Amino acid sequence: MRIEKIELPHAGYGPKTATLTAYLQDNVADQATRRRPAVIVCPGGAYAFCSDREAEPIALAFLARGYQAFVLDYTVIDLSEPSELLPAPQVDLARAVALVRAHADRWHVDEKNLGILGCSAGGHLCATYTALMRDEGFLARAGVLAEEARVAWQVLCYPVIDLEAGWPEEASWAARICGEGSTLRHAQGLVGAQTPPTFLWHTATDGTVPVRNAYLYAEALAAQGVDHECHVFHEGRHGLSLATAQTAHREGDVVPHVARWLELALEWLDEIGARA
Repeated sequence: MRIEKIELPHAGYGPKTATLTAYLQDNVADQATRRRPAVIVCPGGAYAFCSDREAEPIALAFLARGYQAFVLDYTVIDLSEPSELLPAPQVDLARAVALVRAHADRWHVDEKNLGILGCSAGGHLCATYTALMRDEGFLARAGVLAEEARVAWQVLCYPVIDLEAGWPEEASWAARICGEGSTLRHAQGLVGAQTPPTFLWHTATDGTVPVRNAYLYAEALAAQGVDHECHVFHEGRHGLSLATAQTAHREGDVVPHVARWLELALEWLDEIGARA
């Protein structure tokens, strides 16, 4: 296995420079031409930081199943910055997707099966990105062509979908993310027939990002005829990541029933053609 860390161009907001960390499997001699599906993981962290519990552990879980995996440490809110954060993280993601595609040969990536995964606020990042990746103005800002920016699927883990559906609690924090009139506040309103196939999961007892967010997005996907699978587990707090001991940081974070989300997602990905 190889690990490479690449700095991305500055997104034009705050001092942070985003990075993409690649976790790469080399092909054995008998499979020299093998191409693998790939996932770019966007951790959560309330758009204030990128959670390490939702970064490398998830990437390595996909790596173990035959995927090439990447973690995006994207631009987050800087309290000294007067402008809104968005769409700086989406710009980071566009550039990350283009970078993976540009290195597909060297990194043994199947370009047709390049997807994204987001947790919590990272889920909002992914859900809004899948609309922006077709927007000419956004693509021009990112300096990325439409064919370079496209992703084939997305996996959303307890995602923030609507900034007025229970998170954030403070209107001032939502305003730092994006303005009241921004369409990016309501990711469900950005769903269209071209939205890529989507797997999403949530817990019914999430006390931070209410499960209503998942229902809003699933309903929009259904209305547009988008291939999707939605799982709501009856119990579990917010931010469970893999829901195993590998990602636990407090009592109650190991929930075997919820931990099944990974197997369910991989099975769904296999069914839609993202076979490792």
